[in-house]
Amino acid sequence: MNCWRNLPELKSIGLYVSPMGGAIEPAQVSKRHCRFEIILEGAVYGFEDEPVLHSEGSVFCHREGQLTVSESPDDSYYNCLTAEFACRPGEEPPTWPRMFYWSDRKAMHQFADEMLHAFHYAAMDRGVIGGLVLSRLRFELEQFRMHDSTQHLHPQLRRATDFINSHYALPVSLDDVAASAGVSVSHLHMLFREHLGESPHQYLIQKRMRAAGHALASTNAPIKVVAVECGYANTENFCRAFRKFYDRSATEYREAYTRSKSAVY
Repeated sequence: MNCWRNLPELKSIGLYVSPMGGAIEPAQVSKRHCRFEIILEGAVYGFEDEPVLHSEGSVFCHREGQLTVSESPDDSYYNCLTAEFACRPGEEPPTWPRMFYWSDRKAMHQFADEMLHAFHYAAMDRGVIGGLVLSRLRFELEQFRMHDSTQHLHPQLRRATDFINSHYALPVSLDDVAASAGVSVSHLHMLFREHLGESPHQYLIQKRMRAAGHALASTNAPIKVVAVECGYANTENFCRAFRKFYDRSATEYREAYTRSKSAVY
């Protein structure tokens, strides 16, 4: 992989959530730009000769003139973090593989949240943020190469995770998730353990906690409201789960982000 002599300029970091079936049309990367798309949820087809369906943890790398990902199954969607860079004068865009995997999903989501907050809310120096993004992606690429990682998206698992990601704010039961995937509860547990290394319940909790963390950092909604919107009718249960997940209370979490916002004014 080629390296830049000088780091490119970070132009944007954002989130994109497609409609069912994927984006209306792909975007084309501008001249002397490169764009990364990190799939956070859902499933999207790649660029293989015979398209392969890629899921959460897939990282797509696009050079100038190339099209972004866009197509999902009719019954699915994709949610991705995008980061776009512009090369400095005299610099050529480096060569990255078109796609690789970020194996630690929890770390991926945490990093995505941190970079979004740094770019949009804390107003940190874009050069610092861009350097962090590129360094972390290079690290994850090397991890991928060392372990020769491959992922095969199981269609029933995809339907189950899509259901959780779409219904996390509701009282979701394991029976509901299993029914959405057309499998028994015991088979559902086997799919999650084998492919994701966790239970369906753990996956649901992580989704709820990520949504709660984003709401606390980016809105002024009362904690009780955030709890309900993330699937917790009981605020005490929400606060207990939040502390266990983030190792700090919901109030402390919000205050930390509030301080980082006020520090730039």
